[in-house]
Amino acid sequence: MKYFVSDTHWHHKKIVEITNRGVETTQEEHTEWLINLWNKQVTNNDQVYLLGDVSFATKYDQIKEVFERLNGQIFVVKGNHCRTAMLDKLSGDHLIQAWYQYKEIKINTTDVCLFHFPISSWNKQGYGSIMLHGHCHGSFTPEKGKILDVGIDSAYNIFGVHRLFSELDIIEYMSKREVNVNDHHKDRTLD
Repeated sequence: MKYFVSDTHWHHKKIVEITNRGVETTQEEHTEWLINLWNKQVTNNDQVYLLGDVSFATKYDQIKEVFERLNGQIFVVKGNHCRTAMLDKLSGDHLIQAWYQYKEIKINTTDVCLFHFPISSWNKQGYGSIMLHGHCHGSFTPEKGKILDVGIDSAYNIFGVHRLFSELDIIEYMSKREVNVNDHHKDRTLD
């Protein structure tokens, strides 16, 4: 199974205060709560795509301790609060499989673009590809298009609980959304 999440913000001193996480946890318990939430869904055979803003930790050992406890094969798409040196160390210590600025994968046969930020035009958009992003903490929900914020806070807005999005969640969510193209690619002869 593939899972998707973003904006975990481990070690952020005010994340519970500035998001909707306070309905389920406290700032002091945030790290443990999020590790438990992750591991309840994810097995070591699963793949997790973490779309940025992993941690605000200032010391590598702080975030290393978290990743040592997480289930799954983890792939990170760099967010605006991610430091390259931290991602390189996590990769070098085999705590993540790899990290990317941008990544394209497939869910079944559907093309999926992964980026920390939402973008309005992405590869194969006119053919039904999906854009998964983070960064917005559930505050950006376009009315049209196959685009979704997979952040932990967005999950709360959609499901009423904080959790990771499974590939099955993505398929179901996108089955109700139409392809929407905002640029000249509406004319497929220009692809």
